[in-house]
Formats: sequence, C-alpha cells, structure tokens
Amino acid sequence: MLVDAFFALLDIWVLVAAVSGIVAGIVIGAIPGLGPTMAIALLIPVTFSMDPIPAITLLLGVYQGAIFGGSISAILLNVPGTPSSAATAIDGYAMARAGQGGKALRIALFASVFGNIFSCLVLMMLAQPLASMALNFGPAEMATLMLFALTVIILFGGGAKLDAAIMVLVGICAGIIGLDPIEGTPRFTFDNFSLENGLQLIPVLVGLFAMSEVFLQLFNRPKVSAGTQEVPELLPSKVGLIEMWRMKTSLFLSSVIGTFIGILPGIGSTVPAFMSYSLARSRSREPSSFGKGAPEGVAAPEAANNAVTGGALIPTLALGIPGDAVTAVILGAFMLQGLAPGPFLFRDYGVEVYAIFEALLLSSIPCIIFGLLLFRVAVHVIRIQPRHLFPAITILALLGAFSVNNSMVDVWVMLGAGVVGFLLRRSGFPLPPLLIGLILGKSLEQSLRQALLTSGGSLEIFTASPIAAGFLVIIALCLIAAVVFHLKARNPSEKSATGDV
Repeated sequence: MLVDAFFALLDIWVLVAAVSGIVAGIVIGAIPGLGPTMAIALLIPVTFSMDPIPAITLLLGVYQGAIFGGSISAILLNVPGTPSSAATAIDGYAMARAGQGGKALRIALFASVFGNIFSCLVLMMLAQPLASMALNFGPAEMATLMLFALTVIILFGGGAKLDAAIMVLVGICAGIIGLDPIEGTPRFTFDNFSLENGLQLIPVLVGLFAMSEVFLQLFNRPKVSAGTQEVPELLPSKVGLIEMWRMKTSLFLSSVIGTFIGILPGIGSTVPAFMSYSLARSRSREPSSFGKGAPEGVAAPEAANNAVTGGALIPTLALGIPGDAVTAVILGAFMLQGLAPGPFLFRDYGVEVYAIFEALLLSSIPCIIFGLLLFRVAVHVIRIQPRHLFPAITILALLGAFSVNNSMVDVWVMLGAGVVGFLLRRSGFPLPPLLIGLILGKSLEQSLRQALLTSGGSLEIFTASPIAAGFLVIIALCLIAAVVFHLKARNPSEKSATGDV
C-alpha cells in the first residue's frame, strides 16, 4: 500500500498543490489574526473540483506552512502570527534585537521540519492500528469515546471550563438541527427544506473563523498600524547541523510533547508550545539565558507546535474526532472529497490516505526551500492594511459559502455564524469547543440513542462493555484530576489571603 501510495504521488498537480499550500501558509501565517484555520476554511471551496490527494495535500501544506509562518512575525516583530508562536517570540525576538534574527528564523525552520517529520512518522504508525481497533466499537463504545473527547476539551482545553462547557453544549445543539437520525422527523428547521440536512459544516466554519475576524477588525481597529513597525535587519548567518545536533534532546522531547498532546481533542498547539519551552528551560545548563535570546527557546516551541500537525490528525482520521480547530476544518474537507474519516477510511481508501501521509512527510523538503526564500518577503506581508485585506476575505467567504450547494441559505448561515462568532469572541468565549461540539453532536446523539434502543433503555449497556466502561472510568479520573488541580490552585491564594489578614 505504501508503494502504491508513492506512485499516486507521481502527479505534477500533487507537487503544485504541496508547494502552493506551503507558500500560501507561510505568508498567511505571518499575518496576525489570520492563521491556518481561517486560511483552510477559505480555501476548501477551491478544492471542490480537485482530486482528493492534491486537494488534501494543498490544505495540509497550508496547515504546515502557517504554523511555521507565525514564527516569522513573532521573531522579527514580536507579533505572533499564530497563538502558538507566542512562545517562540520570547527568545526569538530577543535574538532579533541582538542582530541574530536570521539565525533565529533558521533555527525555527529546522525545528519546525523536525517536529513535522516526527509527528508524520507517528501518524503513519498509529492511525491505521487505531482505526482497526475502532472497527470493533459499537454504539455504546462510540458514545463513551465521544463523551470522553468532549470531556477532555472542556477540562484541559485551556481557559475557563464553564465557558468551554457552554460552547460544547451550544455546538451540540446546533449539530442536531435537521432530520432526527432515528425517526427521520425534522427538528428546528422552521419549515425550511434546506435545513433538513442540518447546518452545512463549511459555511459554519467560514463564518466562525473568517467573517467573525472581519467583524472584529471592523470594531477593534488598532490605533497604531502594524505597518509602522520597523523590521530588524536580517544579517547573514548560518545554522549548521552541529548546532542543531546540540539541541537534539530538546527537539525530540518537544516533538513527543507536541505529537501526543495533539492527539488529545481540542487542546491545540499553544499548550504544548509553552510546555516544551518550560521543559527546555528546566533542562538547560543555563536557564538564565532563556528570555534573553537562547536558541533552544526558539527550537523547542517550534518543534512542539509543528508536531501537533501529525498528532491532531490521528484521532481525526482514525476515529472522526478532530484533534483541534484546524483538523476540524480538514475533517470537513475530507468529507467533501468523499473520504469520510473514521474506522472505515483506511479500509476503503487506504492508498489515498497513505499518499496524503507521504505527501505531508515529503512536504518538508519544499518547506525548507521556500522557508529560506520567503524570510525577507513574508514579514512585509504584515504591512498590508486591513482595509485592503479584509474586503478580499469577505468576498472569498461569500463565494465559498455559496459554492458549497449553490444556495443562498448557506450564505445566510455563514453570515449568521460570523455574527455569533464575533459576539462570542468579543465576550471571551472559545470557538474550538463549539466547533467540535457541532461536529460530534449528531454522531453522539445517534450512538447514544442506538445503544439505548439496543438495550431496551437500560444504562447497563455502558458498563457491560469493557471498552465503554473503561472510557467511563477515564472520564471519572479526568473529572477528579480537574477538581484536584482546581483545589490546589485555590489553596495558595487562600493561604496568602489568610497571611495578609
């Protein structure tokens, strides 16, 4: 299958898609506020007429390029292009101010490629066995698995847990719009035939992440334009294999952190980036150099946040459970190409899936080439004025939403999702839990109701299965751990308050 997949890559359009995606991703990633989620959501309509392999390769190239591209503006301007690049900016910007911006960018690039290659290899090893194991899952096992995924998103996704829980519930409620999966009766469609198939994923994605950003820019215009910032001069510098070899342990541990935290649903790349930065600092012989321009402070978070790429794809493809907001968008792209993620994906479309894996792995070569070429160009993209950029995004969003089904209903859904996303982001609510709740809501309801119908309404079906019971135990342990962490976090403040009194 691996050989057949390699021959499937011998198509000029796959190479064009990979290069185009990486170049676009690097440029988009350098622009604060855009990032891979918005870029992929806007580009999905472009892939409608493409074959599955080049289409998914294009989107994954954008994902891979944008994660690295975020480090360009983070290092040179101290303006993270993506949230996960905030960890890179700590030491990267310090190096740039010391005249080592070129060196910092090269370290970030090589660390990014290392993390991507590591996570791709893990993806190729784990995804198919996990999917094969999931073939034995019945409705009870699938229901508890999705409940576990939503629990992890709420408890460990970062931010306020109550906010995340509310967003998950809102997403589940939006996901059950349409025909009842068991009885076939319409629900919450308001007698609109177009809503009987539910809210289409692509218009909702475009609205939540693209239109909401446009609305935010309209209401939150910065007083000082980013274009007025001075870009540090990139002095000639080289980063050799010997210097990268000295950081091999940090690169490896950071890649492990990024890959395996990426597997957990909803956490994303920001948490592993800061975790790997803290680990590298604690292991360093000179921890005081961190924050002042330590090369390992650039390499560790970049290896971690790029390793999330492959890790997040493991549950997305094997189980149909997205690992983060970006893979949730990519999951929609797979479905539009007729490749439904889940246990049957590897059985029915094994060659296509492994060709995509190999394309993601081989994309490291053009990523290095174009990353080195685009250092000086991509950073100036931040000078594009919002009045030029966001009207173009609005036009692409409108065209993309309409092109899904050639329906104005999808356009209105996209605009409505944009308004909802804008209001939620202004209020401080996270959008990824809402998105993942939307994707999993209908499947969770269907599995839960099928399990209860099979057992005649008895809840014992969830304890009779060892797998389902195991997931319930893990959920209980997660809840206990969250309570313990919360109590430990409160105790020091209470003690200090008592001492002050």
